[in-house]
Parts: sequence; C-alpha cells; structure tokens
Amino acid sequence: MIRINLIPPEYIERINRKALIAKAVLAGVLVAASVAGVSAWHFGRSKGLESTLTTRTAELKVLQKDVDQVKAIEAQIAEVQRYLNSIDSINKGRFIYTRFLQDLVSDLPSTIWFTGVNTTLFGNTVKVNLSVNSNSAYDLAYWINSLETSGPYSGVGMGGIAVSETEGGKRFTVPIVLVYTYR
Repeated sequence: MIRINLIPPEYIERINRKALIAKAVLAGVLVAASVAGVSAWHFGRSKGLESTLTTRTAELKVLQKDVDQVKAIEAQIAEVQRYLNSIDSINKGRFIYTRFLQDLVSDLPSTIWFTGVNTTLFGNTVKVNLSVNSNSAYDLAYWINSLETSGPYSGVGMGGIAVSETEGGKRFTVPIVLVYTYR
C-alpha cells in the first residue's frame, strides 16, 4: 500500500503552528486561571483572617478588663498572704510553752506530779528535763509509754528510779528527759 500525501507541507506547518499557538494560549489561560484562583483563595483567606483578627481583638479588649481585675485580685491576695505570713511569724513561737504544758498534762494520771520542769527552746523544739514523783508504778509506766508513743515527743529517756516509803505507800521519783516538737 502506497500513501501519497497531497497536502502541501506549508499548509501542514501552518496547521501545526496554529495548534502550537492554540496549545500555548490554552496553557497561558490555564496558568492565568490557576494564578487567579490561587490569588482569589489567598485573598479570601486573608480577608477571613483579618475578620477573625478584628473579632479576636475586640474580644481581647473585653477580656482585658477581666484580666486586669484578676491581676488586681491576685495582688490583693498576695498582700493578704504577706500579712498572714507576718502574723504567723510573730505568733510562731508565741504559744510553744502553753501548748507544751497542755500536751504534757493532758494524759497525766492523777497519781503523778512534777517536782521540777526545766526547758530549753530551740526553734520549734523544746528540750525538757522533768523531775517526777508518782504513787503508782503502773501509772508511771503508762504515762512514760504514752510519751514515747505520742506524736510531739521524741527522745524520751529516764534516769534511775528512786523508791521511798511514805505514809500512803511507795513513792517513785524519776528524772525524765524528752524533746517536744511544736506543730
């Protein structure tokens, strides 16, 4: 089979050139449309962000008043806390001896009495030397056990127990050393 092309080559070149120009124009139109679409999208996004910014700026102005009030309240709270801390620092050691004596005699049996109490204050702790008399060995043992197991006392120690006869029976005399921690 033989093919004969009867169309002149100039005509084919012209058609190819027109097709090439049409393709270039189409590509240019597509690029321009894409750029225009992307630009429109960015422009719309920009306008949306600007309106969001305007809205949030207005909200910020409204909320800024609340923030200022909160800061003022926090400053007042800090001032009150400083005031309370200063009162606590003044009162810190003020009631140590009162509390110590209340704690010391709260569990004291009626058969025990003190003949001497010597104290030395070290911050929140009181080192105590007691001279104790008792008419009951059981009550004395109970009270010393109570001191050893209760919270504010530590380092409870006893010296030698002296036993003497009296009209009412036996009297037990003992020196006791302990440390009281104020809480």
